[in-house]
Amino acid sequence: MRLITTYMLLCTLVSVDAVSSPCPLGFVEHKKSCYWFSKTLANFAEARSYCQYFGSHLAKVTSKDEDDFVRGHAARHGKAANYWLGATDLNVEGTWLWEGQQAMDYSNWSRSQPDNGGGAEHCLDIKQIYESYLWNDENCNTGVNFICEKEL
Repeated sequence: MRLITTYMLLCTLVSVDAVSSPCPLGFVEHKKSCYWFSKTLANFAEARSYCQYFGSHLAKVTSKDEDDFVRGHAARHGKAANYWLGATDLNVEGTWLWEGQQAMDYSNWSRSQPDNGGGAEHCLDIKQIYESYLWNDENCNTGVNFICEKEL
C-alpha cells in the first residue's frame, strides 16, 4: 500500500510541475526562454542538430542577465567542463555571429579570448576553468556539452 501511495504522490507532483512550467520536460525556464543543459558531448554541428531535434537552437546569450542565468545554472546544476553556445566566426574571422547571422551585441569573453587557437577555433563555448564559465573560442570539432534554448 505504501508503494502505491508513494507512486501516486510522485505522479501528482510530476503532473503539477508539468502544468506549472510552459517549458518542455527537462528544460529550465528563465524569463521568455527555456534552456536545456546537455549531459552529452557533441561537436558543434552535432549539438546544433540535437537542439533542432528538440525544436530549439543552441543558446544565444544576448544580455548580462541571461549570461548570469546560464553561467549560474551551469555552475550549480550542470557542472560540465564546457558548453557550446550558438555563435561562430566561421564566415568572417573575428566577426562573431549568433546562428541565423544575428550580430553579437553582448559578449563576456574570458581574458585573452577569443584567441583563435592557431587558426582553428571558430565556435563559442563557455568554459568552467575560465572564471566559472566565461566565453571561449573552441575548435568546432571538439566534443563539448551544449545548451539548447527555446523561446516561449
